[in-house]
Amino acid sequence: MSRIPVLTPETATPAQAEIFAKTVAKFGKNPLLMSTMTNSPAMMNSYLTLFQNLTDGRFDKKLARKIGLAIGEENGCEYCISLLAAIAKLQKLTDEDIELARHGKSTDAKEEALLTFVLLLVRHKGDLTNAEVQAVKDAGWSDEDVSEVFGHLILNFLTNYFWKVARTDIDFPVLRLYDQSKIARGNH
Repeated sequence: MSRIPVLTPETATPAQAEIFAKTVAKFGKNPLLMSTMTNSPAMMNSYLTLFQNLTDGRFDKKLARKIGLAIGEENGCEYCISLLAAIAKLQKLTDEDIELARHGKSTDAKEEALLTFVLLLVRHKGDLTNAEVQAVKDAGWSDEDVSEVFGHLILNFLTNYFWKVARTDIDFPVLRLYDQSKIARGNH
């Protein structure tokens, strides 16, 4: 049972109904988490804008999903890894790609360097060493790429943390976290 109401077209205000329409146009449906995020039209509009800006950004959709899977696993968001895995499969990522990404790994060394950088940012709250920042650049990622990673962090932290508070049902094939302790507090 969600701790924050899951809005429906029947319970939505006119402003929320407008966001529902935008969400369906963007994603083909209105996932439960987004229906709950729409309790704040300002927040959900911000989410949709950031999502679109990053979709138009430097990273292809497959890499964006891998980044999200790594962050979602690290932050303990079962909803997010389930949603992103379902989308990743539609984008032709394999089960191996998905599993590797959840661990911050990739079959591509350059991608893995970026995923390692992302996980270091999450684990150390952005407090990285010179060597850690240089390593991602040495792998071939530009300053623009490094900067854009922060948009993906914000987007994923928003959904990860929101789900951990709201605890909506998962309306995608469910993936369980490798480390259940990352969501244990919220089960009480």
